[in-house]
Order: sequence, then structure tokens, then C-alpha cells
Amino acid sequence: MTDPATFAWFPFLAVGWVILAIAASVVLRRRRGKPIVPRTPPNALFSERGCSGRSLDTPWGRIGGARNCLMVVLTPERLVITPMFPFTLLFLPEIYGLDHDLDISAIREVVDHTGLLGQRITLTYAGLRLRRVELRLRHPDAFLDGLRKLRVSVSQG
Repeated sequence: MTDPATFAWFPFLAVGWVILAIAASVVLRRRRGKPIVPRTPPNALFSERGCSGRSLDTPWGRIGGARNCLMVVLTPERLVITPMFPFTLLFLPEIYGLDHDLDISAIREVVDHTGLLGQRITLTYAGLRLRRVELRLRHPDAFLDGLRKLRVSVSQG
């Protein structure tokens, strides 16, 4: 039989592996110019933390999504949807498609869905290809008003 003392270092290996994965995700985000701890810019027309949402582009995004851990910021030039710390770590935004930073002119369609389960907003925008994101906000009307001020049309779904 194998001596149990031989496996005493396994917990240290597991902790080391997690630290290495966190460090790699921080390096990747920094290289791509993405924040680790996102902040609201001073010129924001709308800003909300603790939002929910998901990418509708991939099966992983549809299944995964984010519950109460996204930050949505609307400025006169950009719309930023990004996870809050610590959800920016361990490649979660990359796996589930939770990081979106787009120019307002890239927005192709905004649909406001109101139903029995609440209000959700579906955004379609052009990147390298058309991308779709679904958001659940605490103050969706303020977000939609901000989009309308920027002359983005909003339809009812």
C-alpha cells in the first residue's frame, strides 16, 4: 500500500493550480486592455451594477450567463457590459461571452421584452459578426431612455 504521507502535498498542488489560473487570466485581461476591477466613467448616461445577462451567441453563453454580477455602463459613445470583480477572473467572461465593449453606432436592434417573468432587453450589435446579448436590469426604463437619447430605436417584443 502507498504511504499517505506521499499525497500530503496534493492540497498545495491544487491551490497552486488555482493561483496560476488566476494569474494567467489577469495577464490575459491586461493584455487585451480589459479591466480587472471595472469602474464607471464620469460621463455615463446610465450605470448599473449587479445586473444579470447572457450571451445568445453560443450554447455555453445561453447556459452560463451571469446572475447579479454584471456592470452595464452607457456613455454618449459606448455601451460597456462587463462582469464585476471577482467574476473577471478565471476566464469566466471569455468562456461565457460576458464582456462587451461596443460603439453606440454598432447597435443594430434593441428589443424590450416584458412578460410574466419580468423585463429583459435583447441587444443585437455588429462586431466581426452579429452578436446578441440579453440583459435583466433593475432599472431597465432608465437604460432604454438613455438609448433613446442617443437616437437608438427600441422595439417591443
